[in-house]
Amino acid sequence: MKCIWILLLSIALAGFASAPHTVYALALTVPVIETPAKNSSSFRLVWLSGIGVPGATVRVVRSDTANPVLGSATVGANGRWAFRSVVELPLGPYSIVSQQTLNGNTSAWGLNVPINVTDIPPPSVIDSPVQNSKVYRFPWLSGSGIPGATVRVVRSQTASPVLATTVVDSKGRWEVRSVVELPLGPYSIVSQQTVKGKASGWGRDIPVNVVDTLDPPEISIPAPNSLSEPRPLLAGTGIRGATVRVVRSNTASPVLASTTVNTNGRWEVRSAINLPNGLYSIVSQQTLDGKTSGWGRNIPFTVTDGKSAGQQTAYELNQLYSATTTTCPGNKAAFDCSGVLIRTVDDSTAFHAWNPSPSAVSLGGVSFSYMKIGIGMNNLQGSRTQGLILEPGQSFTANGGYPLQVLCAFPYDGESLRRNASGCGGSSDFPQNSGPCAAQNLKTLAAWRAHFQQYKNAPDRYRHQCGFGADQAGFALSLAARENPDAENQAWRQNEIVIKTWPQNTSNLPIKAFFYFSSASRAVGVEGAKNIQRDFLKTTGRRIPVVRITPNVTTGNIFSYFPEDQGI
Repeated sequence: MKCIWILLLSIALAGFASAPHTVYALALTVPVIETPAKNSSSFRLVWLSGIGVPGATVRVVRSDTANPVLGSATVGANGRWAFRSVVELPLGPYSIVSQQTLNGNTSAWGLNVPINVTDIPPPSVIDSPVQNSKVYRFPWLSGSGIPGATVRVVRSQTASPVLATTVVDSKGRWEVRSVVELPLGPYSIVSQQTVKGKASGWGRDIPVNVVDTLDPPEISIPAPNSLSEPRPLLAGTGIRGATVRVVRSNTASPVLASTTVNTNGRWEVRSAINLPNGLYSIVSQQTLDGKTSGWGRNIPFTVTDGKSAGQQTAYELNQLYSATTTTCPGNKAAFDCSGVLIRTVDDSTAFHAWNPSPSAVSLGGVSFSYMKIGIGMNNLQGSRTQGLILEPGQSFTANGGYPLQVLCAFPYDGESLRRNASGCGGSSDFPQNSGPCAAQNLKTLAAWRAHFQQYKNAPDRYRHQCGFGADQAGFALSLAARENPDAENQAWRQNEIVIKTWPQNTSNLPIKAFFYFSSASRAVGVEGAKNIQRDFLKTTGRRIPVVRITPNVTTGNIFSYFPEDQGI
């Protein structure tokens, strides 16, 4: 489960496929500048973008002198970085170069990128409306440009009428509503920007279809078939400036709330009334310029007291943790109906904590642990203080959940990132005899023990171990093999369960709870869990409780729920 820097896959801040015990200080790779292209013409306030190590800080400077610094940015979880130069470059030939820094380590300088600086700005970009979309007669227009530039949007080809003009903000964004009522039917718009008296060329034509009816707004929170508190937060998207109202489905009464869609096309409001416990369904519509849309789609959900729902989750987790069975109905593995599949993750605004990291995507597997009473699992890997807990395997696909696939299990930390076959195969350190146990005919506890004990010390002891399959017999052996975990190296004594990587931004992951450790300070543990909880609600519309874990190997009651630990 340990992580070594290997090119750009070495750092995984979005939740490691295997999180580091030790970071080996190999040379940090250099970042790559993709924009501007070599020998291209660029505006004086040049747009810079490229790739780097997730979490690293990239800075771009003038070549040779390393001065001035054109700017810096943090590489996102997807390995991308971008920013506009804060320095106005002199006209003519110029050359830039970049380097990146992570955890106190700084890379060498990358390749020089020579460019030709001009004073003609590039065209502004229209992001909304998108090509060939339907728009209302007074559409909202938005896009990107050079900070401080004046953008104007006009009808394509004729450059008249001028629909709107606005100034690009400090973040390079602009948005404005058309002051011209567009005629119904096909229409096409285009934009340009002016900086210090210099006008760009025209940008890309955006053909649209102008209509006189409003589409209904969308409700994203609460998510369909989710749990909700009596006075739920309601949120979604609509037409900028429109008034949205949310009502009970079918009856259109009572009105739960009404609000105005903001300039980003988002709306959010809390219900003005307490909803009754049980099944409930809501619907919304929006009004703009005296015109009202039809009703949107019905959103059914279950209203429940948040405290009781969270307490129920903690109770169910304790029941799962206390279950001693190693066989589930249908001769399924223990994780299907007992125990707890659990994963520590980082809390960051740079990524969603439940997404697989770049390392996990490359590997094809994501590392979890499996906790249950009697197997000595009273601590997890690494120093993270918060994370997520999955539903038991038999409930992965309940209520439309994503069908996660457990691939293999290691009795102790298997350092999956160093292995092939999605983290379940042989380790690069012992490629011949660290592969799956079944392939080596190690199908009994005695056979596994003899193989495991060939090496006494970390890390070889754990890299050399073989992994068991996710079938009933294999998984049961992986639990039985934890004969004396307290005697193992503390950094490696947790088990490792590898689950097949799921797609980025999967909204229906079967997450049962977020957690934090009672031993962590509240500023780190519970606050991290609350941040992830809030991000998950905002992104998916699903309310997932935060539970506290108080590790104890002698009692099953290690999970508890507290209202003050909730971020929503």
